[in-house]
Amino acid sequence: MAQTDLHIHSSLTAGSELSPRALAERCCEARLTLAALTDRRAVSGVPECIWRGAQLGVRIVPGVELDCRWREQDFLVLGYCLDITHLALLEMERNARENPVQPPFTAEQALGLIRMAGCLAVLVPPNEMDDTFPVAAFDGIAAYGSHSQADTARYHTLARRHGLIVTGGSGFLSEDKPPYRPGAVDFYGHEPQVAAAFLAAIHHLNEEKRSFHHDSI
Repeated sequence: MAQTDLHIHSSLTAGSELSPRALAERCCEARLTLAALTDRRAVSGVPECIWRGAQLGVRIVPGVELDCRWREQDFLVLGYCLDITHLALLEMERNARENPVQPPFTAEQALGLIRMAGCLAVLVPPNEMDDTFPVAAFDGIAAYGSHSQADTARYHTLARRHGLIVTGGSGFLSEDKPPYRPGAVDFYGHEPQVAAAFLAAIHHLNEEKRSFHHDSI
């Protein structure tokens, strides 16, 4: 079982049961050292999950999951290292809470929101993706997860072609639904490289943010 899982959900996501605090505890029990909380259209669970994770030695990265559609294809976009206090994200969560049935984002809307909140945009590939799909618009691609090893190899090729980082995650929701536990990701022996590249990307992003704020003073 992996020590890295960059796609997990707390009870703020429909169908998930663990509170953000309990999720961090479950990550610790599963021996994870790096995880990303990516609730569907919700970011308010991030502080509690980060706080409890820090107590237990699990690094929790703030994230969000956006449900999207492109030319009738449903897919997900994950945003990482975001500013969870950004007004656009708070408004998104309020709207989702008040109106649970929401139309999916377009790719442009999802990318616009994620860029506005200053974070990395990672594509969770749809089941079928042809050459017209705008892969190059993203910062990364989730090559590891429920995909076959052949699909993972294809996503690696796309990442190299477009200069994207490669990530992976289980999509964990609850212990009575597959994949049943956080960390249920097969990185096919490449977990250290994936984790290191991901951490380097968010470090670089944070450095850019600090430089921007310093120059703005």
